[in-house]
Amino acid sequence: MGLKHDGIKRLGLGWLVRRSLVVCTLLACGLTVSAYGQKSNNSTPRQGEVNGNDVYVRSGPSTNHYPILKLSTGQRVSIVGESGEWYEIMPPEGTFSFISGDYVDTADDKNGVVNGNNVRVRAGSRLPDFSALKYVVQTKLSKGAEVSILGRDADGFLRINPPAGTTAWINRAFVSSPTLPADKATAFGGSTVGDGKDVPSTTPKEKTTASLPLDSNSIAKREPQVNADAKPDASDMIRPLPDRQDSVLTTLPPSKERDQLIEIDKLSRAELGKPIEQRRFKPLIERYQLIVEQEDDSLARQYASARIRQLSYMADLWDSVIKIRSIDSEAQLNRRAFLEGRAKIRETLPPIPQGMDVKGELRTSALYPPGSIPRRYRLVDTTGVSERTIGYVEIPADAGIDAASHVGQYVGIRASAKRLQTGGVNPVPIYIAAEIINLQPPESDSGFGRRRK
Repeated sequence: MGLKHDGIKRLGLGWLVRRSLVVCTLLACGLTVSAYGQKSNNSTPRQGEVNGNDVYVRSGPSTNHYPILKLSTGQRVSIVGESGEWYEIMPPEGTFSFISGDYVDTADDKNGVVNGNNVRVRAGSRLPDFSALKYVVQTKLSKGAEVSILGRDADGFLRINPPAGTTAWINRAFVSSPTLPADKATAFGGSTVGDGKDVPSTTPKEKTTASLPLDSNSIAKREPQVNADAKPDASDMIRPLPDRQDSVLTTLPPSKERDQLIEIDKLSRAELGKPIEQRRFKPLIERYQLIVEQEDDSLARQYASARIRQLSYMADLWDSVIKIRSIDSEAQLNRRAFLEGRAKIRETLPPIPQGMDVKGELRTSALYPPGSIPRRYRLVDTTGVSERTIGYVEIPADAGIDAASHVGQYVGIRASAKRLQTGGVNPVPIYIAAEIINLQPPESDSGFGRRRK
């Protein structure tokens, strides 16, 4: 079965990636991208040719890394390394990198010199949906290194031509060339499927084996490819669980531990088919751990260890999804309760005290500080157990009222007009003052006299 378009999107979690980039911060660990791949032993890069349209070039060797560019059929790439199903390539024409402007001295914004050590260079993306991302570190530059500046972003980062040491990644299913070794060139073939974004396919002439990480000769022999001076690495056999309907373990010599891994993989895929709230990875991790602890099969131990890391990551991701859903649900309930309570409030003016339109202690307002337009003061009822704002007093520009001299005093307000300010939880009356009169403050209901400021 071929690889899917983008694993995260297929799991229905694309929205989480955009919101949380929570998830995105897991990748911002400061490691250079070259750490993911195994460099080719050849000093001269191998040349490859893109065999699909709209093929993503990514900032790292997985669909979790953001794309930086698209390539089309016939465009050439220079391959300098590989990791699993991904080729590490020289940055194609049109790509760029980011570097903090704080660490670059420049006189003309065209050429610059790095003024610090271990200054990170980050992968930039020309694709609109990913243009703000810059968390993947491609390389580090030392003091004195020269950079070619393409532009300056509002956040202070400079766009520069990719310096030496930077690389990008492309799915090897969409790269073919007669200059590649035969076992590599035939193991990943085919034409594009859909829009060609990281998705291998088949053609009438040959069937792709992109769902398997081993080369075609090894698969034919049903045994792992072993370098002369290195042991096989099971991490190269790991694929995202949702993308596998079979197991590469079936292509290897059987053992008790590998048979157990095949069964646990099946249970893991079944678990991923459940709703997020029902997924339980802990029992599966415990079963993989038993294989990690055995000593008879080192390849099975490596494989199980890689699966544990994978499931642990997924478990953390699902926990984040559940928490976000819970927070969102609680927010919706609170909003609904607020709206229901707001609808029950009667938007009417309070009764007007006899002889005056309203009485209370005049105070300045944080919403309308001195000098603001309109000139408004807060009127506070201080006679109860707790103080409460009973309205605002607005002083017309032509009224000739010295309201500042009444601040802190208990006053009566004769109003030329009254209106209601709405939009908050409680409607607030506004009194347009025609006259302000100092009154004798009443006794407080609390028994301790009138409250003071």
